Amino acid sequence: MRRSLRVGFVSHWFDPEGGAAAHPGTVARAMRDAGHAVTVVTGYPTYPEGKVFSGYKIRPWVTEKIDGLTVIRGAIYPSHDSRSSHRAANYLSFATSGSALSVAALRDVDVVYVYSSPATTAIPAMTLRALTGIPYVLHIQDLWPQTVLSSGFIEGSNGRVERGLHRFCDATYRRAQTVAVTSPGMADLIIERGVPRSKLAWIPNWADEKSFYPTTPTSATLTSLGPLRDFTAMYAGNFGELQALDTVIEAADLLRGRRDIGFLLVGGGVAEPQLREMVRTHGLDNVRFATPQPFGQMAQVLSAGDTQIVSLRDRPLFASTLPSKLQANLAAGRPIVGAVRGDAARVIKDSGAGDVVEPEDAHGLAEALARQANLTGPARRAMGLSGRRYYEDQFSECALRERLDDVLQAAAQVGRSR
Repeated sequence: MRRSLRVGFVSHWFDPEGGAAAHPGTVARAMRDAGHAVTVVTGYPTYPEGKVFSGYKIRPWVTEKIDGLTVIRGAIYPSHDSRSSHRAANYLSFATSGSALSVAALRDVDVVYVYSSPATTAIPAMTLRALTGIPYVLHIQDLWPQTVLSSGFIEGSNGRVERGLHRFCDATYRRAQTVAVTSPGMADLIIERGVPRSKLAWIPNWADEKSFYPTTPTSATLTSLGPLRDFTAMYAGNFGELQALDTVIEAADLLRGRRDIGFLLVGGGVAEPQLREMVRTHGLDNVRFATPQPFGQMAQVLSAGDTQIVSLRDRPLFASTLPSKLQANLAAGRPIVGAVRGDAARVIKDSGAGDVVEPEDAHGLAEALARQANLTGPARRAMGLSGRRYYEDQFSECALRERLDDVLQAAAQVGRSR
């Protein structure tokens, strides 16, 4: 029988952060809507620029109420740049402050949910379980250490750091009551590490459905984004090293003769200076940048693009992941061109939402975008609506919230163990 639970929610990221960092808030509100009392332990908002948001000042801790959730923030080292020492300080500072806050504030919860990105976010829950026996559910968003290896985060190390991360991740899986994964391929990789299949649960991410839904752009949105061409290929999200947006710029260079096709990159991140320099050195007038847009207006922003680009580096790891922007674009009912492999490619094909090309293939990306530009408006809208129907069936909150609740209820039923 389902019962109302006291849930501790540990996440490195949380509202009011946007983009990929907005998803933890979506999950926490789903738990609230299921009737649970949710206490969030998180850091101060800094994503994606690594600067503390206006209205916040880093203190040892602060408590606030957001959408009926109790949110407790611990001190962090604010950084989201490409320097590994700074990023490590950011991750470990929350692991430290989050552990102290979890022991102080979550001692009476029934279960702890860990939004595992980065992997060090599990440390507060592991500390609490060691001291109190409270079980935790680990919901893996990014596989470590594969993610940091693919990004070059620990490139040049002598191997000790990599081996240490492997041991640490194995410990987080071993001590978790349940390990939830967001894609089938991710489950296979974790089973290879010795985690029994019976300990796994498949819970894909869903989009914030109040922010991502089929619509048309308002005049205010179009004005804020600036002049658009007849066909706009949009990328909206984090400008990181792993998104391979240099390939998008190369595709724009190949399509510079198509005066009807334009590219709009919406967002920001560590790769932005390099991307702007590529546009300048190539002399491209078909690529424009727009600053990060308010999260609550993302449906209108995405609707201003005739197709949405989903792009990742060509790394074996990414064949086993579903980037959260894929679900957001499906929920928004937008056509997609995905430069991806594996699970993400299968979703795009099965949904009928768009085209798939090889990762980091500028020619393939340019050809796919040109094909979509040659379609009629109704044909593209049909692709987007097909994707929306697939989202509702496979990824919607309605479809997945009960699955998550089942996992939390089962973990809480086990109770404390020492």
